[in-house]
Amino acid sequence: MTELLRVARAAQAAFALGESAILATVIRVGGSTYRRPGARMLLTETGWAAGSISGGCLENDVLQRAWWRTENGPARVVYDSTQEDEDIEWGFGLGCNGVVEVLLERLNETTVAHLARLERWQTERTIGVLATTGEGKRLALEPSGQFWGEELLLAGAQEALESQKSLWRDETFFELITPSQRLVIYGAGHDVVPLVKVATELLGWQVTVVDSRSLTLHPERFPGASVVPSFPLTTLDSTDAVVLMTHSFSADQELLPQLLASQVGYLGLLGPHRRTERLLENPLCLPLPWNREEGRGDGFKDGFRAPLGLDIGADNPEEIALALVAEIRAWSAGRSGGPLTLREGPIH
Repeated sequence: MTELLRVARAAQAAFALGESAILATVIRVGGSTYRRPGARMLLTETGWAAGSISGGCLENDVLQRAWWRTENGPARVVYDSTQEDEDIEWGFGLGCNGVVEVLLERLNETTVAHLARLERWQTERTIGVLATTGEGKRLALEPSGQFWGEELLLAGAQEALESQKSLWRDETFFELITPSQRLVIYGAGHDVVPLVKVATELLGWQVTVVDSRSLTLHPERFPGASVVPSFPLTTLDSTDAVVLMTHSFSADQELLPQLLASQVGYLGLLGPHRRTERLLENPLCLPLPWNREEGRGDGFKDGFRAPLGLDIGADNPEEIALALVAEIRAWSAGRSGGPLTLREGPIH
């Protein structure tokens, strides 16, 4: 489950029980910060409930002071200030050397409705934009043009939707909400178990395990994932990731041409280079996503990876899972997957 889903469901549960709660949302940052705008945390009367807004340096301050900071109004923005003693020191001196603006608001019916809408977008894999002002006013916009909330925020929301990125305009944060990563795994062997665990429990990805061999395809082995004997390739798109981990040459030989002809964005193949070469000799795999003239080391283009995973020296199923999800995340973010120490410019 994604962090957004956890926060949305925790908020709905608290509201249904009549329990007071506060939603903390990062709406703007400056300098180096651990979390980006859109990070959320929910507090109830009993304490932390879900989500996070930093690596730990801001949470304690929010827990201790959020209630009295919202006593005189339903919403308030708090931020780093070295000039007002009563303001929390957000960022400076707390390890990140940055400035964070956080909207604190008492949970109400309108806020819960917007969070429920975000939950629906996530579960239905729908893109949308949520606009949030420093006063807690909101607008939600879907690609169909349907919207809910403050109509004055509509133009900015439309701009964010058209540009496919979050924006800050006129003291309002326009947040592009995108579906969680979809990962389809062909194969249900022992090495798929930790991969599903990392992808679903830690990252909140939507995972489907596909295997025609009923002996290994049991839902209890893959909690949090869908398990099916077949998967419609026509539903794949350029944001999806697929990995072949069948450990069967004949199965991969049948699947690979179909997957190469699909719209899938990332396609990873388990096994050594020579095995991949043999699979790609199949005439049905033409045109090849494999540039032989550039050699094995960097002979892949687009989203085809074989062998799959980053080069971290993975030597067991758990380490392979780590290498694979890291590569998919890097591909999704348009990053190289190299060490940050070699990156020039800002991290984000």
